[in-house]
Amino acid sequence: MKFIAALGLMGAMVSAGSAGELLRPRVNLGTANVKTISGDRGGYVIDYAIRALKLQRSGGFVRFNGACDSACTLYLSMPRSKMCVTRNASFGFHLPYGAGARGNQVAANFMMKNYPGWVRGWIAKRGGLKNSIATMTYADASRFLPTCPSAQRLTIASLSPTRLRGG
Repeated sequence: MKFIAALGLMGAMVSAGSAGELLRPRVNLGTANVKTISGDRGGYVIDYAIRALKLQRSGGFVRFNGACDSACTLYLSMPRSKMCVTRNASFGFHLPYGAGARGNQVAANFMMKNYPGWVRGWIAKRGGLKNSIATMTYADASRFLPTCPSAQRLTIASLSPTRLRGG
């Protein structure tokens, strides 16, 4: 019962905090609090809901640079302006399991409620969440999330015009 109540509370906090931010997509990796995700197989829904909320409240940024599967996909509930994807990014979606029939349904409802509309639409086009993993690749994700600037472009962009002229 605590699990179900915690998910309900987390849903209210995540949804309320991210609604306005979704309308302002921009990439700013200048923040010191950048979480790079690569090879994250997920875990408990409640743990990832808390992680995403804490990162969002701290003003953090998520750089998806590899697989983000299962509960890890809850990071997609963060404001679009606080995320970017590289060409290596992918997202794996499936029905939650391991918390009993009722707990699994609550977790699935929580995830779907907190995903942005473009993620819910992508999942719906594939028949909804299933026991098997449906993988969203960079090609689909990059239609909705900005591509992360490369390290080389960041370095070049950070050089002042006087350095480029040799002065």
